[in-house]
This record gives sequence, C-alpha cells and structure tokens, in this order.
Amino acid sequence: MNRFYRLGSRVKGVKTIRWTRKKGFTLVEVLLVVVILGLLAMVAIPRFAQSDDDARQNVCDMNVALLNSQIELYALNNSGTYPVDQDEFESLILNNTDLFPDGAPVCPEGDAYTYNATTDRVTAHTH
Repeated sequence: MNRFYRLGSRVKGVKTIRWTRKKGFTLVEVLLVVVILGLLAMVAIPRFAQSDDDARQNVCDMNVALLNSQIELYALNNSGTYPVDQDEFESLILNNTDLFPDGAPVCPEGDAYTYNATTDRVTAHTH
C-alpha cells in the first residue's frame, strides 16, 4: 500500500478541524473604512473648492490676454493707432463684431475689464 498521502486527503481515523467564519465584515473593519474615507474627504474637498477659484482666475487671465491681442490687431489694421480711452476701447474693440463675432469676453465674476490708455493694455484684476 501507498503510505504517502496528498495534502488535503483524509486519513482514516484522524479528525480534521475546519474553521468556519460567517460571511460579512466586522464592526472594526467597517469603522476603519469609514475613517479612511473621512480622511480622504478632508483632503479632497478643500482642493475642489480651490480649483473652482483657480479656474475662474485662469479664465479671467485668458480673457485679458485675448483682449490685449485684439487691441494689437486693431492697432495693426489702423496705422498703429490705439483707443484713446475706455469709451473708445468699448466701442472700437469690445463691440466690434469683426473681432468678436460671438460677443466680447466677459469676466466670470462679472467685473468689467479696464483699458489703460497709457500702456494701451487691458489691466488684469484679481478676484
């Protein structure tokens, strides 16, 4: 007879003990998961709030850059002359459908863009 037995095979006369466990999670495991999720939320939520403010500032900065490039384009098309004041800037640049066929860019916070006649630039503003 073969005296070698495979692992898991039954040996005659030897009782095997099986550990059984109920399916599911213990209270400690559930609490641990809740604590970890709470810590992740503490880190993530302020980041999302900050990213919203950063996005608005980036849109505003891009609008200022676009307006300044349109001022330069206007000056190139008009023998190097720039708008002399805020009113002329609004009438010649902002309300020009050739430069802005879909309408002039608007600040996400609702602030008006200010034209500086000394530098011939739209000045950036912070929110």
